[in-house]
Amino acid sequence: MGSCRKVLKRNALTIATISAFVLGIVIGVVIRETNPELTPEHNTPYGLSIPGELLLRALNLVVIPLVSTSLILGIVNGSGNSFNSKAFYTVVYYLGTTLIAVSLGLAVVLILTPGAGGPTGDKVALNSDYDRKTDLLDIVKDTLNNFVPDNIVGMALQRTTTRNSEEGRLVKTHDGMNMLGIISVSIAVGIIVSKQKERCAVFIEFVTAVNYIVNKMVRVVLWYAPIGIMFLVISELAGNGLKKSKELMMYIATVLVGLSLHFFIVLPSILGSLGRRNPFKFYKNLLPAMATAFGTASSTVTIPMTLKCTQRAGVSQRITDFVVPIGATINMDGTALYEAVACIFVAQLNGVELTKPEVIITGITATIAAIGAAGIPSAGIITLIMVLNSVGLSTENVAMLLAVDWFIDRFRTMVNVVGDSVGCAVIQRICGDDGDLVESPDHDIQFEPIKNTEDDDVKDPEVVGA
Repeated sequence: MGSCRKVLKRNALTIATISAFVLGIVIGVVIRETNPELTPEHNTPYGLSIPGELLLRALNLVVIPLVSTSLILGIVNGSGNSFNSKAFYTVVYYLGTTLIAVSLGLAVVLILTPGAGGPTGDKVALNSDYDRKTDLLDIVKDTLNNFVPDNIVGMALQRTTTRNSEEGRLVKTHDGMNMLGIISVSIAVGIIVSKQKERCAVFIEFVTAVNYIVNKMVRVVLWYAPIGIMFLVISELAGNGLKKSKELMMYIATVLVGLSLHFFIVLPSILGSLGRRNPFKFYKNLLPAMATAFGTASSTVTIPMTLKCTQRAGVSQRITDFVVPIGATINMDGTALYEAVACIFVAQLNGVELTKPEVIITGITATIAAIGAAGIPSAGIITLIMVLNSVGLSTENVAMLLAVDWFIDRFRTMVNVVGDSVGCAVIQRICGDDGDLVESPDHDIQFEPIKNTEDDDVKDPEVVGA
């Protein structure tokens, strides 16, 4: 009995998160079947979305200070050579896994052909000028504009996008965090401060204090996460359900097959060969982050949980504080795979046979689009338009894909988040940075219940060993 209680206490957050997720699915399906007239717009009177919205608001509240302070301290606490190697290998890893994901997606969709024989198979879907809302140049320009923000305060509130209209190409700002700008500014500040540590001692103490405070806030949010996740799942299933059609079901199955292969074969192979970790034990520690990613459909919002779970899996905090925020912004394995599948699916559905060069262009464009995609729900459906434009396909079918995107988005976000964590293990193995380890990867680690202790200033109680 004592050992059983110890196991339950050690894995309390993991058990609570998974239980809430499963319970959310069951309740959501029951509500949907008994109230088929429900829509996302009519969920609010029932209060289904309120607890989940509170979780999203709380996570968004801590993301900016957590990411910025973690990046600055990660750079300040590391040497110059260490930073250079971490930055180089991080970019190489993320670019490499994204290319693998795109290639896998193209292979799966070309083999399974989910759109073959669709109801619109006799139509030729060539793009019109009206359809060309964005192109490759626009996505590159937007990425660079967001990387170099023109307002240090505005980057926390708005991001830049370019769109074509009757008036020409317009650069507009939209509400939402410019995560790329936040990361670039934080890295710049960290590099400058690391060169002048003595003169910036007061600033370093301030950032350290803010990071400590934010981590305390994150602990509170993480213990509320199971409740929020449950209601997010209930709200989506009760309001949306799943659109049933042969082609859409085949499309969903194709995407899920590709994501499963990447999740269960590619990433564990990379983790075992390059990270020298046991994939089963590593994935076990990531379960709360996976559930949060599925519930929120946002890799950016999941950053606090990803950081804690990756650290409890045995990765150095200096590594996670640097790699995870960057990964949440540019590492979109699931999104890249999805966009490649969706583009070929639209071509198959409309009876368009893409040439080999066009398939290659689709892969390259999907890779670039995924890197430039925001880490927010359904961001992939926006950059998908650019991928369709790259090979002259109509965007008329995007509305149909949007009907099921809410469901697929959660799986690809989970793949993105796990890819971020695997990247941390790989970078730590390559760079040999074992400082500030939270715990050995071979030990189970738990989040202790929140409580006041007299030695908070001496020992960080965020995550403790068994």
